[in-house]
Amino acid sequence: MPARSVKQRFLMWAALLVVVFAACGPIVVAILSSFKLERDIFTFVPKLIVEPTLENYQALVRDWPQFFVTLRRSMFVTICSAFVILVVSLPAAYAYSRLQVRGVSTTALFLIGVRMIPPIIITIPLYPLFRGLGITDTPVALILVYSAFEVSLSVMLLKTFIDGIPPEIEEQASIDGCSRFQAFIRVLLPLLAPGIIAVILMVSMFTWNDFVFAFLLTGTSAKTAPVMIGEMRGLIGQGAITWGTIFAAATVQMLPILTLIWIAQKRLVGGIVMGAVKG
Repeated sequence: MPARSVKQRFLMWAALLVVVFAACGPIVVAILSSFKLERDIFTFVPKLIVEPTLENYQALVRDWPQFFVTLRRSMFVTICSAFVILVVSLPAAYAYSRLQVRGVSTTALFLIGVRMIPPIIITIPLYPLFRGLGITDTPVALILVYSAFEVSLSVMLLKTFIDGIPPEIEEQASIDGCSRFQAFIRVLLPLLAPGIIAVILMVSMFTWNDFVFAFLLTGTSAKTAPVMIGEMRGLIGQGAITWGTIFAAATVQMLPILTLIWIAQKRLVGGIVMGAVKG
């Protein structure tokens, strides 16, 4: 093998390791720290091999039962948001892809523009509106905000997938007696499975991990897990909680979304690549 090729492979692997470490390093540190005693977490020379303990998880279950309430609430909000976004995004993406109506494509700029606005700018004017409607500090407020914020990117992603499906398939279905709606449900929807999975994962990762919207729009009744962990962090130094318990809470909060990504990783990567190539 030429020396230049060996050097290129070495640099490529070195760059890959740096990226993987930067992405996975904090996750690994949080998981390992959740099984350490408090005295071993912030040692000057980090201890990679220590005697594992479940003390932090026991303290989390014993002293912080409200954390698991917020965890269930986060799951409810995430599932509902993903459902609402799919219901709205699928027909919108179909219209952008298939309907040749003048001016329709121009509205895509507004969809992308909404996604580029910082969340804090959207949240502040929405707060008095939600308060007037009586939905402040409720899961409904979070579901509406998450749906409005993520629907634009979901529509564009699904449109890319629909663009890659030949219209002749739907025309053949119409010849066989299907209406446009029936062709969409029976023919197009199954072919969009990779794109739908990609959207579900994208939306789930955003809503599950969001802190800004949940912090500004909730108080006690609709508090989600990220906000709860933030409050737990604020109690450090007051004797009410330890870093080990916080790391245990962070690990528990990460597990559902990491499990979802692991289950659907092949469809996620394959679906996004297919959509990008076809787009």
